[in-house]
Amino acid sequence: MRNILACVLCMCAVWAHPALSQTAAPQRAAPDKAQEVALFAKALQTVADNYVEAVDAGKLTDAALKAMLNSLDGHSAYMNAEEYREFDENLAGEFAGIGVVLEIADGWPRVISPTDGGPSARAGVASGWKIDTIDGKSAKGKTLQGTVRLLRGQIGTEVAVGFRDDQGKSHELTLVRDTIRLKSVYSRRLGDVGYLRITNFGARTADEFGNALAELYQEGPLTGAILDLRNNSGGFVRAAIALAGYFLEPGTVIVRQGRSLQDAAETKVVQANSLLTGVPVVVLINGGSASSAEILTGALRDNRRASILGLTSFGKGIVQGVFPLADGAQGAVTVTTVRYFTPDGQSIQKIGIAPDLAVARTSAEARAALTPNRTLSEASLANAMDNDQGLVREVPTEVEGPEPPAEGDPPTPPLFAEPVPDDAAITADFQIRRALDVLATGSVAAARESRPVKVYHAEKQVEDSASE
Repeated sequence: MRNILACVLCMCAVWAHPALSQTAAPQRAAPDKAQEVALFAKALQTVADNYVEAVDAGKLTDAALKAMLNSLDGHSAYMNAEEYREFDENLAGEFAGIGVVLEIADGWPRVISPTDGGPSARAGVASGWKIDTIDGKSAKGKTLQGTVRLLRGQIGTEVAVGFRDDQGKSHELTLVRDTIRLKSVYSRRLGDVGYLRITNFGARTADEFGNALAELYQEGPLTGAILDLRNNSGGFVRAAIALAGYFLEPGTVIVRQGRSLQDAAETKVVQANSLLTGVPVVVLINGGSASSAEILTGALRDNRRASILGLTSFGKGIVQGVFPLADGAQGAVTVTTVRYFTPDGQSIQKIGIAPDLAVARTSAEARAALTPNRTLSEASLANAMDNDQGLVREVPTEVEGPEPPAEGDPPTPPLFAEPVPDDAAITADFQIRRALDVLATGSVAAARESRPVKVYHAEKQVEDSASE
């Protein structure tokens, strides 16, 4: 079994309801597993013997397993052998496609995050955009794997994708498939501040992070660090746990995992790295920050090790295990095995992690964050597991952001159109600039007073909209 936070395994399936009989069927006692298997075999044989056309028993079994797993929650799923091979390709970190992490929401494929520097990111595709069409055909009702299969292909070939952004505007894009390499850590110095961008949590993320940090220190000590987890949709839990050792002291609780908080086991820092000891840290998050990214963010927040800045995270507080069947020859099942809780004991399932300072990259993003049901979150997934503590995702009452663009102003560059932001991208990125303010002043409260910035208020939505 591989214990991971599966970030895109939301699948779409439909149960077929039998016609109602004129007489009520007697209730049967709960059978054991052997009886359930026998029942399925009997139903399969009945269909094969009586359906008007010849049936493929393998396809029926595939569909039944997908529907069964899909009925549990938004992340449990069945992958057939071909889909499991594609899943392994993703873990290997290199494949050809358009560079998006997807989920299925309300029957439509939706972008959790574009891959840094990929064709979609370069074209300006953003988190939360839905896919309407692929090569002129509707994408509605397709499974996640079916969608991925249509978007992947030979390097250099084109695919026409119709997107719809979070404001309902259509974007017809022709994207050229390219090699997607999932390098997980990018870094650069911003004066004496180290900027470290983590795109996902893979098998080598902790090593890559250590190497990047060592390279930053070759140019001198750091007075602060920005850990950019925006659009990081997750990955291996163990990678997030290993990374926590760069920020926290040995013995510090990183995460609690169990079926409930009462039986949750603590995972603590075993081996720490001293390079960042005493260095102030700001973590950047947004609606595309999910699962393992939220584990690390929660650990740094609850241990008072970092200031959290940006927009509320995705809200995936459950962990999946991947169980190959017949060593993968018959596919695999992904099953939610435990909930996780932050060190202070909070479940973030469906509610996400709210930042200490709510900051948007653009004026449009600020207004969307202030509007209920306009932001990307776990709560929108089919059969999303409820928050077992009864917590509800809160909509902020105010969000900092840049001034609305004046007529003729160039559009804000897409987030991570290039893996590492250059000087121009840093200057244009309002969230990074505010993170630098927090480091320069020493606290979120001081940063609020350091220089005047525009603050968008929920009650001023109409007024602000008119000003654009």
